[in-house]
Amino acid sequence: MLDAFRYLRTAAGEFYFDLPRMVVVNLLWFLFSLPLIFIIFAFATNSQARSLSVMAPYLIWGIPFIAAALVLAGPATAGVYYVTNRVAHGELFEFRSFWIGFRRFLVRGWLLGLADVGAGALLVLNIWFYWYLDRPGVWILSIIFGYLLVMWFAVQGYLYALLVEMNQSIPLVIRNALFLAFDNLGLTLGLLLVNAGVLALSVPLGALLLPLATMVITSGVNNKAVVEAVDRYRASGRIIPGTAS
Repeated sequence: MLDAFRYLRTAAGEFYFDLPRMVVVNLLWFLFSLPLIFIIFAFATNSQARSLSVMAPYLIWGIPFIAAALVLAGPATAGVYYVTNRVAHGELFEFRSFWIGFRRFLVRGWLLGLADVGAGALLVLNIWFYWYLDRPGVWILSIIFGYLLVMWFAVQGYLYALLVEMNQSIPLVIRNALFLAFDNLGLTLGLLLVNAGVLALSVPLGALLLPLATMVITSGVNNKAVVEAVDRYRASGRIIPGTAS
């Protein structure tokens, strides 16, 4: 678990020593992801004061807008991960790597984002629905879906890092992310705490941290974790399922 905090310290140091270009890459990701961020923020703020029945039409109409927003946000996220993946492999920081990653993972970055956001939204809706359903004992299902949501968040540290590291199809990325998460519980818990901590700081400091630093730092942490984990599997002869030998 402590390895995740070591990765955070290293990623923060890399961000500091290459500050201008790191900020530009993060800003590019933020601009590409701004429509998606706006949609998520709009739903989150409006859902606090409205019931599920009132919000249902907005959610249905919002699906195509979310899918369209992910056309930019998904590949942009893959682009940032590609940059910090190269750094995790000991290569020099190259700004052009963002555009290489954006183009290379244009379709898969979008599909992975669609599957990821869709799964998270479905879990949140189930929590919301069963918590406010006026039937005795049904709230327990809300707690179960709450645990599943925590598991979903815990896997986030592996998804895009595996996509750029292993260059696999989306089903294999998701399967191997689940495999890594459960086979490395200490590391998964550490990444969960680190990613949650950075995200928690990004909410009150959203006007500063989110556009300038959040994604390059978290992607740096997650990439270092995945690169070292994959290297360990290769060195021990344990190949992650679905990868070439």
